[in-house]
Amino acid sequence: MSGFIVAAGGMLAGGLGFVVPPLWRKQRALAWTLAVSLPLGAVSLYAVLGNPNGLRPAPEAAVSAGTEVGPAQVEQMVSRLAARLAKQPEDAAGWRMLARSYETLRRFDQAADAYRHLLALEPENPDVLVDYAVVLGMTLNSSLAGEPEALLAKALALNPNHLQALALSGSAALERGDVANAIKPWKKIMALVPADSDIGRSIAASIAKAQAR
Repeated sequence: MSGFIVAAGGMLAGGLGFVVPPLWRKQRALAWTLAVSLPLGAVSLYAVLGNPNGLRPAPEAAVSAGTEVGPAQVEQMVSRLAARLAKQPEDAAGWRMLARSYETLRRFDQAADAYRHLLALEPENPDVLVDYAVVLGMTLNSSLAGEPEALLAKALALNPNHLQALALSGSAALERGDVANAIKPWKKIMALVPADSDIGRSIAASIAKAQAR
């Protein structure tokens, strides 16, 4: 089992939650998700593709646009976005949307490729580096060894207090059996967040489990 401790999609809404390592395979469906349901993600895609008026239901319709959009429509919109980016490769926001959409669809290889394009446009963005590291780890049998850990190190060089990068770098160390270097970044998180916060309690529990090993 991988030593992942990952930041959940709630970061998109301004929050940050952590999933402890034993729950990774069972509960972590996405490395970084849209933080909304699949229909709402499709609605966002539809708007990005330039036809937000198409989301408005007819006056006689009694259901919302979100409930009318199904998996087939989502696939179509993702494909259209990918085709558009092939013609507009400098659209960073589009690559971010495409990467997150592929994550929602659990197509992690394609998500990683989209993040590679985004990273080429924003090479000094620690958030992009961390997101790419997590998705890349998913393609490597839920492992942070190698390139994912190198990406995390670069993110921390740019932002030493990046909570998700700190959490993941500790997890990478734990994956190697290096308890001391796993606990170090986690303790830094404890110094950055309230001890009684969800993050603080989760990290404290992970530190205790690591020490018990």
